[in-house]
Amino acid sequence: MEECAEGINSSSSAELPTVQSRSIDQIGLSMDEKMESAESTEDQWLPEGEGINEEDVLEVIELNKDDNMTMLEEDDVEEDHDAMITEEDDNQGGLDDSIIRFSRHSQPVFCIATHPCSTKICASGGADDLGYIWDISTGQELLQLSGHSDSLSSIEFSHDGHFLATGGVDGKVKIWQNSDQENFLNWQFLLDLEASDEVTWLSWHPKGLVLLAGCFDGMIYMWQIPSGATMHVFAGHDSMTTCGTFTPDGKTIVSGSESSVLIIWDPKSGVPRHKINLNEGKYSFKMDEEQSGINSLVINEASTICVVGGISNGGVRLLNLQTGMVIGGFDEHENTATIEVGIYEATGLGVTFLVSGGTDGLACIYDASTLKPRASVRHEGAITSLAINKELGKLTTGSLDKTIVTWDLRTGQREKMLCGHEDIIHMVKLTQDLRFLISCSDDGNVLVYEV
Repeated sequence: MEECAEGINSSSSAELPTVQSRSIDQIGLSMDEKMESAESTEDQWLPEGEGINEEDVLEVIELNKDDNMTMLEEDDVEEDHDAMITEEDDNQGGLDDSIIRFSRHSQPVFCIATHPCSTKICASGGADDLGYIWDISTGQELLQLSGHSDSLSSIEFSHDGHFLATGGVDGKVKIWQNSDQENFLNWQFLLDLEASDEVTWLSWHPKGLVLLAGCFDGMIYMWQIPSGATMHVFAGHDSMTTCGTFTPDGKTIVSGSESSVLIIWDPKSGVPRHKINLNEGKYSFKMDEEQSGINSLVINEASTICVVGGISNGGVRLLNLQTGMVIGGFDEHENTATIEVGIYEATGLGVTFLVSGGTDGLACIYDASTLKPRASVRHEGAITSLAINKELGKLTTGSLDKTIVTWDLRTGQREKMLCGHEDIIHMVKLTQDLRFLISCSDDGNVLVYEV
């Protein structure tokens, strides 16, 4: 615990209630909602959006004036769209662009985690109540992660790569430990942790061995690893907590809920610093409370700004983590879309982009310095997951249409489409060295692609 002493103090453990099981379809989006796919339209540049007040901005980031950062002309977009249609036609017929196929799961695979230190190690979990740690380079199983009595909903490696956490619909969190300090090839079970309800998300502290778990009943648990001691139980949400994370500096916790409430927590005291209802105020979500919610969130590297994506409302909102104020919003997606969000902070280029991908098939790119839309591109099917290559400035979208598409964040141009899955893609992630892309699907497979 010395590594994370700056952000967290320990406290006594609390007695936890029993678990009531629900199906995986009740976590986050319903499967019916995930199956909604928008009609395809041509790629289009978005109109300029509404700015924000100067006093709300923590930092103004100067945009690089490099020619590569300019937007495409309309003719270029139309030509690219025509080429895209031809390429998609060519990619039909069961093509497989993957280089490794991991097929040990017998049912849909919902979650994957790539190792923070080793370029070879991946973990996956699915509806067969099992997880696996396996070798990306060979597809060889290293350890079967058994013991859950229901679907695995989340899986995450610790910051140092020596521990793995699995969270399940059974309300259990299991910790697995690496016993090989050199190549991370040998793993063993360590301990069980009990939550009060289905686990909807997991997040490790970025500098220490502390684990967060969010639950269906709105509770959030914080444990010290490897002891398993309960440090805090965070009570503040009155509905399912759908997403949450430590900030990159480890000094704050941010969580979002199905009822559109975002809470900014102090990890030392367990007390909320700010509680924001995104169904209220100037930048409220555009749908009724019954139809709205928070689906995803991401924090910038400076730990000052949170970007939030909505459930079934098409909204993207930005919040100042220090003040708890909503400082901007975008509504470029269809108002029934559920949104994944991301941040691209390009080292040395002096530019930051915000990214959103929706179940309407639209991916939108925004300038962070002006808080105005920059570009929109369209995946043929509903977008279910995003991955951002910060080194190359690329956005990858996984989709309901079984394909993966990579886009250039700086121009909006589509670069390539990857095939190989036979059903809905749930998640896409990059390896630590950014050389390989991993995806998991309802078809029960986890595929490895070269970037």
